[in-house]
Amino acid sequence: MGRQPLYSAANMRTLILSGLCLVFAGSLAIGCSGDGDPEVVSGTGGGFGSGGNAGTASGGVGNLGGTGNTGAFAGAAGAAASAGYAGSAANGGVDASIDVTDAGLPDVVFSYDGPTDSGFGDACAETTVAAKLKPLDMYVMLDRSGSMSEPGFAWYADASDCNVGSAIVDSKWCRAVNALGQYFKSSAATNNRAALQYFPRQGVSTCPGAGYGTPAVGLTALPSAANGSLISSLNLEAPKGTYTPTHDAILGLNSFTAAAKTSGREMISILITDGKPNSCPVNTDSGLAGILTSHFNATGIPTYVIGMTGATFANLEVTAKGGGTKSHPDKVGTLNDTCGDGAGPCNHWNVGNGDPNVFVEALKAIQQQAVGCSMTIPKPSQGAPDWNQVKVEYSPGGTPPPVLVPKVSSAAQCAGDGWYYDNNTSPTQVNLCPTMCTKVQGDPQAKIDLLLGCLGS
Repeated sequence: MGRQPLYSAANMRTLILSGLCLVFAGSLAIGCSGDGDPEVVSGTGGGFGSGGNAGTASGGVGNLGGTGNTGAFAGAAGAAASAGYAGSAANGGVDASIDVTDAGLPDVVFSYDGPTDSGFGDACAETTVAAKLKPLDMYVMLDRSGSMSEPGFAWYADASDCNVGSAIVDSKWCRAVNALGQYFKSSAATNNRAALQYFPRQGVSTCPGAGYGTPAVGLTALPSAANGSLISSLNLEAPKGTYTPTHDAILGLNSFTAAAKTSGREMISILITDGKPNSCPVNTDSGLAGILTSHFNATGIPTYVIGMTGATFANLEVTAKGGGTKSHPDKVGTLNDTCGDGAGPCNHWNVGNGDPNVFVEALKAIQQQAVGCSMTIPKPSQGAPDWNQVKVEYSPGGTPPPVLVPKVSSAAQCAGDGWYYDNNTSPTQVNLCPTMCTKVQGDPQAKIDLLLGCLGS
C-alpha cells in the first residue's frame, strides 16, 4: 500500500511504552524524548525547506524552512541537551542522522506504511495467497511381452491387440492400453505430463537392449487429445515381445527421469508388468530394488510398480520397496485388493487383469500419493504470520463463494475435509487431509487460498 497523506493532528495515534513514544500518522515518522513530547522528523504533507533551523539544546522550537514547501509541523520540543531536528534540503526528506536520547534510553523512530482506516490494529493485514498443487511428470514403462496377450489369447496373437477406445477384448494388453489412454485423456491428469516407452522395445532383440532412457513419446502435456501422440503410440504397439528385460527398463526409467526432472514439478517413474525378469541380465528382485533405491537416494525420484495377473507379487513387492514410495493399505478409496501378495500394506499396486476402471483409479491414487496435497506457506516480505489465524479456503471449480476448510491438529485427526500443518510450532507447509486432497485433485479448476492471518511488523 502506498504512503498515506497526513491530514491533522487528530489523525495521529500514539502508543507510549516504557518511556518510548510511537506516533503513527500515515507515513509520518516521529521521534520522542523520554518525557513523551514528540519531535516531528518528517512529513508527507511537505518537507522542511533548506532554511530550517535546528532546535536549541534546551528544547527550542525549530522554524519552518524558507525555501521548501511548508511541512506539516515545525520541529517540536527537543530533549534537553540534545539538538532539535534540522530541516532537510529536499521536500519531504528525512535527515540521515538522529541522536535523541534520554537517560541513556534511545528514542524510537518508526516509519509506518500500512492502512490508516480504523485504528492501531490496522497494522495487522490478512494476506491472501493462491496455493497450487505441484504438477506431476511421469515416465511410464509398459510391458509388451507376449504374456500380455493372455488370458483370452495365445502369446503374440494379433487378435489380443486393440486400440484405445475400441471394444475391449480379453487380454491384459488391451485393458492396459485402454486404461492408460483413459487416464491420459482424463481431467484428473490436467497440468500433468507423461512420457511413454515399452519393454522389450520393438525391433530390439539382443540383450542387453539399449535405448530405454529415450521414450517412444517424450513428456507430453495432459490431458491428451484422442488423436494425440500418446494415444497414437498405444494404438501402434502390440504385445509381441519375446522376453522381459526389467533390468534395462529400470535403467531407462532412472536415466530419463534424472535428466528430465524439472524445477517446480514432481517427477516419478511407473513400471507396469505382468511377469518377472528373465533376461538382460536376469537380476534378483533385491538386485533391482537396490538399483531403484540408489536412484531414489540420489535424485528423490520414486518408482511405482504396477503388477498385473501373472506377476509373482511377493517378488514384485521386494522390487517395489526399493522405489522410495510410501506403502498403502489393501483398500484405497474405491479400490479393493490393491496388494497382490496379501492384505497389505504394500508398496506395489495390483490391478489384476487390468480392468480400466480399476487401473485408472490406481493411477489416480499413485498421482495423489506422488504429489500429495502439500502447499508451501509463502514467506512474507516482512513480519511473521500468526499461525493460529491462518485459514484455508477452497473454491470448487475455481468460482466463489469459497468454502472454509476446517483445521485439524495432525494427520491422525483427519476424518473428512480438513487440513493440518507439517509442524505445529514452526510450520512450512499446509497439508490437506486425504478426503479433501481427493476432492481437490478431482477438480482440475479447484482454487485453494491461504489466508495468512495477521502479519506483525
